Amino acid sequence: MALRDVIGQDGAVKILKNAVLNQKAASAYLFHGPSGIGKRLAAVNFAKALNCTVPAEDGDACGNCLSCKRIEGGLHPDVKEIRPEKGVIKIDEIRNLEEALSLSAYEGSFKVAIVDEAHLMKIEAANAFLKCLEEPPAGSVIILVSSNPERLPDTIRSRCQAIGFKPLSGKDMALLLKDRIKGPDEKMLRTLISLSMGRPGLVIDNSKGGDILKKRQDFLKSLHEMIFPVSKAAKNPSWADKEEIEDFLDSLELFLRDMLVLKTTGREDLLMLGPEVPGELKTLFKTAEEEVIIDCYRGVSDIREGMVYNPNKSILWNYMAGMLKKLLPPAEKRSKQDKYA
Repeated sequence: MALRDVIGQDGAVKILKNAVLNQKAASAYLFHGPSGIGKRLAAVNFAKALNCTVPAEDGDACGNCLSCKRIEGGLHPDVKEIRPEKGVIKIDEIRNLEEALSLSAYEGSFKVAIVDEAHLMKIEAANAFLKCLEEPPAGSVIILVSSNPERLPDTIRSRCQAIGFKPLSGKDMALLLKDRIKGPDEKMLRTLISLSMGRPGLVIDNSKGGDILKKRQDFLKSLHEMIFPVSKAAKNPSWADKEEIEDFLDSLELFLRDMLVLKTTGREDLLMLGPEVPGELKTLFKTAEEEVIIDCYRGVSDIREGMVYNPNKSILWNYMAGMLKKLLPPAEKRSKQDKYA
């Protein structure tokens, strides 16, 4: 693979190719954008382009030389990658990376360091890494990859050339999934494209999209428990961690979007979560007022901004339950609130 194989990110790919072609690679980059859209893939292939022994005329890597194959397999001595373990990047990993960067390139043109999900650096790790950015070793290129760049300190972000990555179009998603996933019919393909929201990694990294379909089921179950609790026990959050909360928010935005679409067009074929929504939740599509749906969507956006910090799961669950119960018809809303107050 090479940069040309990074689908749907033409702007970012052009910048990276030009940097190689003109020999003007920055000492540090920040690849940012939603998860699952090809940021890490671009970082690895940029490392190939920087060290390729048979480069293409446009600044891309050949993808076939020994250097490219070693980088692809994670075996190149001059390309190091750090990925989070148990949701964090520790200071020892950063120190080891700094030591590796301080050495001259062994066989390539550049020493390349890739820090995946860089926002998960612990504060002491981020402080240590800042020193490396302030005085980058000669002949080195550092690439930070992040789906939450706002969680990185300003002092780190300001020292990196930011390159944005965006969700793929429906057309690019269809081409990519048809090539990578065997089996889904057209209906299932449309469902996977809708649920992924332009993030192919969410589908490709899981066999035939099974995980993303399970996430939809888990979301609908949690949403039902939140709005239609059968007992006080149902008021306890079903999220295991922050990542599951963020997945819930992603799906909730789709749910609210679907409510508005169905209310304004009446077309079930335009629903992104699909028409297979359980009965009680489906009734909300008919009864909820547009103004309330829009207010809930704004509320989700506010909650997402607050996810920079670690929220209390129980408080967040109850807050969202109160917000979403406004979607209920007035009489039913009162009975649910009185019963489980």
